[in-house]
Amino acid sequence: MHETSIALSILSLVEEKFNNTPGAVRVTKIRVLVGSLSLVDPVALKFALEVASKGTPMEGSEIEIEFVEPVFKCRKCGHTWRLTRDELGRIAEDKALAQVLHYYPDLITEHLKCPKCGSRDIDIVEGGGVILESVEIETRYGK
Repeated sequence: MHETSIALSILSLVEEKFNNTPGAVRVTKIRVLVGSLSLVDPVALKFALEVASKGTPMEGSEIEIEFVEPVFKCRKCGHTWRLTRDELGRIAEDKALAQVLHYYPDLITEHLKCPKCGSRDIDIVEGGGVILESVEIETRYGK
């Protein structure tokens, strides 16, 4: 369950922000973006954050996790796009490809082409990782 190690990394960043906030009393909200290509289970991540935060200033904070679909960008023409349902269906139907992408999600770019120019020189610009989006901290002076 790699969600636990990810949760610990997130909480380390939150704790650093908490410690650098004058008058910090407690963390009230943690917002995390989880890319669909990251293979992170948002439910398991939320559970791991809740468990790992016990006994810390983060305990009891609202945990908001947003699932982010991937966005791709063509290096040749600069076009950006999201996968269509047809492309998702094609990938899901190919069991061997789906299994490879489960373990190596970044390889998806080798199986796509730019819908505008047809290039296969593609970057993943969103939806590939886990990002600590924001932290809200209650202070003695208010939020």
